[in-house]
Amino acid sequence: MKSIAKPLPRNIERPVVVRIRTPVDSKVSSALSLGLISNLDELLITALHRWSIPALRVSLGLVFIWFGALKTFGVSPVVGIIQQTYTFLPIHLLVLILGGWETLIGICMISKRVLRCALILMCIHLTGTFLAVYLAPGHFFVQKIPFLLTADGEFVMKNIVLMAAALVIGGYEVKPLKRKMGRTLDWEIDD
Repeated sequence: MKSIAKPLPRNIERPVVVRIRTPVDSKVSSALSLGLISNLDELLITALHRWSIPALRVSLGLVFIWFGALKTFGVSPVVGIIQQTYTFLPIHLLVLILGGWETLIGICMISKRVLRCALILMCIHLTGTFLAVYLAPGHFFVQKIPFLLTADGEFVMKNIVLMAAALVIGGYEVKPLKRKMGRTLDWEIDD
């Protein structure tokens, strides 16, 4: 770097050294930063490909275990919704069955054992929540007007997202059935 000596104002005799940097070529600078951003982007995308679906599966499993445990121990806030919707069923027994069912789904999701069965049970369970909307629409919609949801209606409608998550997990983590060839065609489940 070149130094430039300038006298200070007001007759000060000490010279001041000011260093001037030569400008970095903007094309080289942007190419370096683009390369760094590209490498970081590739690293992030690789990590997302590796960990996002397992993270979705485990978090969904934890939610189902948590909700199932609340029902099993009789402290779930949705017992009121169940009582008002499924009036024709024994509520205490239904809540216990749902709690066990949800806990089982959660354990299977986390352990990745019989994942296909867990996803089927989960979709059946979540479909049952939409049956509640059909059975008691006044409880889930303001003045029975679709799209004007009550708090309970919002609670039930979020299950659309849970079902979509189940579809994603099923699409990426469930292995296809394999055919065994022999005298008869048997299906082999490869979970």
